[in-house]
Amino acid sequence: MGRITVQTLLSALDHPASSMRLGIVEVLGNLRDVHAVPTLLPLLSGDESNEVRWACAISLGEIGDETARPGLIAALRDPDKYVRYGVALALEKNGWIPLDPEGRVWFLSAAQRWDQIPGDTGTPVAPLIHHLRDYDPGIRQHAVRVLGELHDPAAQVACDLALRDSSTQVRWEAVMAFPNCNIPLMHLPRGLSRRRRERKNPYAAMILNFFFIGLGYSYLGMWWGFLLFQINVTAILIMGLRFPVYIPYLLSYAVSTVAVVHTWFYLRRLPDL
Repeated sequence: MGRITVQTLLSALDHPASSMRLGIVEVLGNLRDVHAVPTLLPLLSGDESNEVRWACAISLGEIGDETARPGLIAALRDPDKYVRYGVALALEKNGWIPLDPEGRVWFLSAAQRWDQIPGDTGTPVAPLIHHLRDYDPGIRQHAVRVLGELHDPAAQVACDLALRDSSTQVRWEAVMAFPNCNIPLMHLPRGLSRRRRERKNPYAAMILNFFFIGLGYSYLGMWWGFLLFQINVTAILIMGLRFPVYIPYLLSYAVSTVAVVHTWFYLRRLPDL
């Protein structure tokens, strides 16, 4: 009867709703039936939902069948950090220990044990360079830090990539780390200059603040910008009840002009790195 139940669940794993697939994968993990392994492995490597892939890793770890080990090892390179973490725990749960140095770096980075990555000269840097393209800036920051601690000239190939990172934290970590890899200090400003510029457009903020005071500040990420916009609208409506309609608007634009000037000088003081 249990076998029939598992086969029924497996046949439903092509359901278009990821929440349904997620629930089925969890049940299969609880059942610990090895017949689920051949179906869970393709989901682990190819399902579009990172939550489903993560659940597949955990379920395969609960089932504990050795035939799943190659697929789990390959999934240590999954683009999602949650999936990689689940894979590392599943492998560890079933007693897998990476024997080669590169496999150990893949495993430790997936398990988020960055401080345990060996600091020896021969530590492979390829997995760490791979993680410099991770979606999560925190992962990229960890990878840069470890690369700097290795003092390996081979890390120089990753210098430009990290210096062009969209995250200010990753770029700063690169500036701090890469001099340890014998990268000339003069290379750092030039590398940073080639990054993608993501600074807020000052003219957009000024125009917004002139016509809709406060929205320009909201555009710059200030929480009180929309509150200022609402106060301005409310003041115009209240003053419009007692004065000619043009007076509230003239006063509003006078205040907006001050906000425009303030926005310009504020943005000029912001660092561009």
